[in-house]
Amino acid sequence: MKEFLKYAFLSALLWFSSVAYAQLNTDRLLSIGRNALYFEDYILSIQYFNQIIRIKPYLAEPYYFRAIAKIQLEDYEGAEQDINEVLLRNPFIAGAFYARGFARKQIGKFSEAEADFDKALEFSPDNLSVLLNRIELYERQEKYDQALQEIDTLIKRKVELDVLGFERGRLLFMKGDTLGSLQSFDRLIEQDSTSDEGWGMRGLIHLQMGNREAALADYNEAIKRNRYNSNYYINRGILNYWKKNYKGALADFDRAIELDPQNQLSLFNRALLRDEVGDYDRAIDDLNKTLQLNPNFYEALLKRAEIYIGKGEWSSAERDFTTILIRYPNFVPAYYGRSTARRNLGMVQSAYLDIETAQQLEKNKDKIKKEISTEAQYADEESVQDRTKDFDTSGGTDLAKSKYDNKLRGAVQNRFADVVNERNFAISYYAHTENTGQHYYKCIAEIDNSGILPAKLKITNNELALTSSSIDFHNQSINHFSHLIQDNADNAYLYFGRGIDYALTQDYNSAINDFSNAIAINPEFVIAYFCRANIRYKQLERMVNDQEKTPVETEENLLQKNNNKTLGTVQHISPDKKYNYDFELIMRDYDKTIELAPEFEYAWFNKANLLCSQKDFRSAIKHYSKAIEINPEFAEAYFNRGLTRIYTGDTKDGFADLSKAGELGIYQSYNLLKRLKK
Repeated sequence: MKEFLKYAFLSALLWFSSVAYAQLNTDRLLSIGRNALYFEDYILSIQYFNQIIRIKPYLAEPYYFRAIAKIQLEDYEGAEQDINEVLLRNPFIAGAFYARGFARKQIGKFSEAEADFDKALEFSPDNLSVLLNRIELYERQEKYDQALQEIDTLIKRKVELDVLGFERGRLLFMKGDTLGSLQSFDRLIEQDSTSDEGWGMRGLIHLQMGNREAALADYNEAIKRNRYNSNYYINRGILNYWKKNYKGALADFDRAIELDPQNQLSLFNRALLRDEVGDYDRAIDDLNKTLQLNPNFYEALLKRAEIYIGKGEWSSAERDFTTILIRYPNFVPAYYGRSTARRNLGMVQSAYLDIETAQQLEKNKDKIKKEISTEAQYADEESVQDRTKDFDTSGGTDLAKSKYDNKLRGAVQNRFADVVNERNFAISYYAHTENTGQHYYKCIAEIDNSGILPAKLKITNNELALTSSSIDFHNQSINHFSHLIQDNADNAYLYFGRGIDYALTQDYNSAINDFSNAIAINPEFVIAYFCRANIRYKQLERMVNDQEKTPVETEENLLQKNNNKTLGTVQHISPDKKYNYDFELIMRDYDKTIELAPEFEYAWFNKANLLCSQKDFRSAIKHYSKAIEINPEFAEAYFNRGLTRIYTGDTKDGFADLSKAGELGIYQSYNLLKRLKK
């Protein structure tokens, strides 16, 4: 549940704060800081809130918003201190108790966190985010009965959140009620047999109970529904290994490694299997990779040493046994193993000393056993099968952890994110490396070649947040452009460059003014229209979200946000009539961009997103299609058109578009196809 709760946290706090924000006469800095916070530019937002605190330390709001930013950066201690300052100034901000409870939960102050959540629920008794956080808090304190009671209450209220049934089964298992847990997952599967998680977790419980045939059947069902979860293949591989189905086990481990090459358990288990069938060289290759990923994986080191002994590679075996004994000086099997290696290396005296030490340790084994870490307790008679059973049956899944601790299992928010359109393309100096160089347009090249801007521009829909050093750089750049403009007030590029700096530092009003000045000087400045439209879009999005959210996060809106069958639209803007003028300004700028540069596919794409947000899906599809006509390799346009077509009922063409998007590199399309075809 942890990843799910973190996702819900930011939007819940922003909603909690909306009424308080509306009542305050906030200045420009607070507005810009909130822009940065809303668009996840947390370091930048903190700098703006710092400025307000220095000027007006008596205000509660900048401390509150700074705390939210710190929580997103996982500075929970700093967030707690900021919320303390908030409550000193205003003890009636409900979101402050929620925020402090969340921070305290993360740093282990459980009783204090529980008191904060209780206080937040006094203000908002039905707030689902707070209730879910309190459930997790009960679990961390091993108050399983209270957590289960809370879940049962939500289920009785008909809160149809799939995480509830899952968490109920998991908590019952942790409480020690294996039968109740099994029955809970039975009901979960009956209610939704298309979900892989229910099958996978029931399989794990059967595996833990020793019901191997039932576990194998459940993992087969889980894999039918989700072919991309490596943990299912690991566990099924172990079950196949126990059945002596070595071919099936090897295929499962191969698939797990294909899905997750960094998974130590997959590599280690495959090494055990390869050792079992006599494929020693490739077993060592797998163990080498395992130890590269985790040099402290002593079980893998022991197995490699044993294989080296079998191959007669005495020096390598002696080295590995020595490494184990440095960490575990009471581990008897390593002394015997090293003695064998040293004897074959001609180190007769050292070999004798190892045997002598091992025998002495065995005489005192009862006393030593209490001192040995359980991690080092490898029994001499332990077979490969037993070792696999003891170390690897979890397949990376621990019932003591929430379902949402493991990203591979698919957190609720991640599943929802998969069905949200690809975001608008923007002009920036920064982009994630995987996007860099993929997008190009000649108008931007002309600006770059002017030599006026401090760096090359990029077209991206995956912008990077600013670091402290880059914030300072852009503030200095703003000053630099301002000085140049004083002497060259008719240079459109100077206004454009400063507008980009303002946009990156989230000062949207100033950015719009500068893009407007650039357009006034040069009415055919294509990219200035495009940038102004994008900034107006962002500005309107944040304004609408501030005004439309209530301070209470109701069950309905949270469920809609996290329903994995809901089709989301990008950067939602309400079609409310009061925003018609703002909408029209954005649309005019995109239209002007298209008029001046009809081959600029990103304008068509962004306009399609805007039309989607206004629920004009047919027009949006036409614009996505135009973008694809211009650039047949435009993966994001295929992805968004596919989602829009599915939403309008054209599933055949929609699935074809998602397939093409996956082919072009948007790999989440495949998981989405699997779910939407259910």
